[in-house]
Amino acid sequence: MDAVFIDQKHLPEAAEAKYAQVYLDSPVPFVFIDSEKVYLAFIDEELSYEDAHRSQSGDYLIGYFNDQYFGADLYAHQKNKQTIQDCYSRIFSLLEGTKNTGKITLE
Repeated sequence: MDAVFIDQKHLPEAAEAKYAQVYLDSPVPFVFIDSEKVYLAFIDEELSYEDAHRSQSGDYLIGYFNDQYFGADLYAHQKNKQTIQDCYSRIFSLLEGTKNTGKITLE
């Protein structure tokens, strides 16, 4: 397995305290799709999805791996098939490098 993707409808459940240590210790990256909240909602046991700060980054995909946050936004913040495909393409490229090095390398 190269990564785990969690879609928007499962984000509140994914942010439950019982999963925080899973994300922190995971041997693969986790990617959260279209989260309105910052990545801390998922790795901080004390923070619920509802109480987490709204994301200001504009990232459509956010991820966490080996103590590092990463993200990818939609071109011109336009949500359509083309921009979503481009966003996934960039994340897949990032994850491919991670698989080879064990580290997130942001360009």
